Amino acid sequence: MDQDVMRWVRDAQNGNQEAFGELVRRFQPRVYSLAYGMLNNAEDAKEITQQAWVKAWQKLGTFRQDAQFFTWLYRIASNLCLDFRRKQARQREEPLNEAIEPNPAPDAATPDSAMPRPDRELQQREVREQFERALEELSPEHRLILTLREVEGQSYEEIAAILKCRTGTVMSRLFYARKRLVTRMKELQ
Repeated sequence: MDQDVMRWVRDAQNGNQEAFGELVRRFQPRVYSLAYGMLNNAEDAKEITQQAWVKAWQKLGTFRQDAQFFTWLYRIASNLCLDFRRKQARQREEPLNEAIEPNPAPDAATPDSAMPRPDRELQQREVREQFERALEELSPEHRLILTLREVEGQSYEEIAAILKCRTGTVMSRLFYARKRLVTRMKELQ
């Protein structure tokens, strides 16, 4: 474990809020990225990220420094995301797709050759929408494992530690998650 992280954790466990603030600054983007990857909604991801940090502060005394801090933190965040998704499913509310932000107005000084082609933009947007729909249809567990591996770049061993399962299980779940995603993408075309 990084020496700075170990020191911040130890200091935060002793009540040092500034040390905990350093942990937040260091890992905030990764926790948000995980939450967004699982929930596909910026506001929900912000809320879950905040809840993860509150819970981490409350449970920091239970963290044993025999594991990496971000593994422990990701476990908290991923469980909160899974709980949030289950609650959404029970309430039978369909999340609204966030509007795609329009491209900024082209700069008059930009030469025509540097401007994006509308047909390519449309094609890219359609593929992105299909991908997001296919990703949304995956189980929360498959979405989590894809996010950890493909977005966060976690190793199989790190993911196994986060999910508290064997490396082979991670590899298997990742294989089936990718396979399901590809199948859904083909179906949506």
